Amino acid sequence: MHQTILLELSSYLNSYVKSKKGLCKVFPAPFDVKLDDHPLLIVQPDIMIVCDKSKLDGKRCNGAPDFIIEIVSPNNSSDDYIKKLYYYKKYGVREYWIVDPNRRTVSVSYFERDMISIPYTFSSTIKVNIYNDLYVDFKKIEQMLTS
Repeated sequence: MHQTILLELSSYLNSYVKSKKGLCKVFPAPFDVKLDDHPLLIVQPDIMIVCDKSKLDGKRCNGAPDFIIEIVSPNNSSDDYIKKLYYYKKYGVREYWIVDPNRRTVSVSYFERDMISIPYTFSSTIKVNIYNDLYVDFKKIEQMLTS
């Protein structure tokens, strides 16, 4: 389930971002993000969008990506819901989605206006807030998981 969702979301986001012909790039895992030097804090989100190319050094992203998706694994759900939520907000990620395949939910945290956290289900179409016209239809993801 994890890999199916990762592939579908990263492909969909990458197609959209490429069609915009802008500066942003989509990176699926494995790709490191260094959030801090002291203490050294490196994370590896499942999917990220980086719009500031100066953060990319050919090996990793140095600084917060604009958009991150974490797909919950049963053995580390507290990492996504607590630890990474804290890190991503603290270090300047603009938008963070937690996709939970077991619960069939998506939690969207939009940090640009303090913290707005909105729960969705896999029957929802969800707006990617860092873009004006990008929506993800999770009904299609749900169909792929059940077929």
